[in-house]
Amino acid sequence: MSKRVEIIAIGREILRGQTLDTNSHWLARRVTALGAQVGRISVPDDEVGAIAREIRRALEDGAEVVITTGGMGPTFDDKTLEGVAQAFGLTLELNPWALEFVRKRYREFYEQGFVDSPDLTPEREKMARLPRGAVPLSNPVGAAPGVMLQVQGATVFCLPGVPREMRPQFEEEVLPRLRDILGAGVYLEEEVETGLKDESVLAQVVERVMKAVPGVYLKSKPTRFGRDVRLKVVLSAAGTREAEVKERMSRAKALLLKTIS
Repeated sequence: MSKRVEIIAIGREILRGQTLDTNSHWLARRVTALGAQVGRISVPDDEVGAIAREIRRALEDGAEVVITTGGMGPTFDDKTLEGVAQAFGLTLELNPWALEFVRKRYREFYEQGFVDSPDLTPEREKMARLPRGAVPLSNPVGAAPGVMLQVQGATVFCLPGVPREMRPQFEEEVLPRLRDILGAGVYLEEEVETGLKDESVLAQVVERVMKAVPGVYLKSKPTRFGRDVRLKVVLSAAGTREAEVKERMSRAKALLLKTIS
């Protein structure tokens, strides 16, 4: 059975429509490609209590991995690590490795002319205060360390909200650890054009195929009504053995094509 992963995109700017949450879309595809199941994507406000509630709910619903994005910076409304700490009754502590990382980063940024001062201000130091027991993760691009916390049988990863920071940090720091947690996984996806125009008709076909071939998910891609419309279906399947996943996909595709012919 696929392990459950939940993604929590933190930020009031998302809730207000000021920022488009592309991180969750990107992460969902990467996580699914590892053979895991994304059970929920949620967007809480920049409030410690709201963040803590979402994390606790994720674990209550059986998530084995929680990935948060956003709220890791130096400003007053960057509350993610406080929320994580509150969720598990932990204190925030100054992590020596994280502190040196932040110090080094701002020294580099100063030498490159990106910031006016290399000083380790209280705001910058804030990014090195991690929940007790958390492991800091290097940030290949920015100044905020990522965080990994293993607690209550689950693993929480906290990543920056800026996509150009989040993505390389995920690939370099989270992905190897996530593979160990999830185990070897295979995910396959294929898009098939059905030639059908009516989604209500296609829905019956999709349901029939999914019942006949368990473990393959079919999703129709609605567009619009029209004489020239040709609806498509995306078939996807995940598992631990590539040959078995391919065989399931092949059976489902063959049955789909046979049913609509």
